[in-house]
Amino acid sequence: MNEKIVEWTLDDLSGELRRISLVSTPAVEEDFMLFSDNIESFKTIDEDKRVLTGVAMRPNVNIPRRDEDGSLYYGFFSEETVVKAAELYFKNNSNANNTNLEHKVEVGGVFVFESWIVTDPKLDKSLALGFTSAKKGDWFVSMKIENDVVWNEFLKTGFIRGFSVEVNPTVTEVSVLERMSAIVEDETLSDDEKINKLLKLTK
Repeated sequence: MNEKIVEWTLDDLSGELRRISLVSTPAVEEDFMLFSDNIESFKTIDEDKRVLTGVAMRPNVNIPRRDEDGSLYYGFFSEETVVKAAELYFKNNSNANNTNLEHKVEVGGVFVFESWIVTDPKLDKSLALGFTSAKKGDWFVSMKIENDVVWNEFLKTGFIRGFSVEVNPTVTEVSVLERMSAIVEDETLSDDEKINKLLKLTK
């Protein structure tokens, strides 16, 4: 991978996480699950709940972006930054009720009511909800959809498939070598996990 890699970070002073948007192409490549009667795995859940659960942010994933000149680069969040993002999101009480579609159209009747960080994927609540690919450090949220138009026209049709955070981060350019060193030195990862991360990094 020869493209530029940047790390996105947040802090209490300059960091800002405005809202969690409902989008058709989530950056973390992880669709949420609809808790309603039209999903086979969740027939026992009351269809009137209209609840979505999914990954809002995933650490250490290279997300492709283009700069002002149209050049491709990649950005990532560390596990620490994902935790900080979750903290900043709830620090502003109005955020939980602040949602839009595709980062453009403001909508009401939609709010986040549950949030957690995955600490052990083998024991995480996400498994009980039907997720099989949760990663350590993932930030999961559950969102309630009371807006009939959003639910019927965008979610039940399958157009909206996941979450995307709107964030104003600090940007720091890093080298591939620095990222590789961080992975190798990460004592929380098994050898197989390190190999998989290194392979993804060099694709």
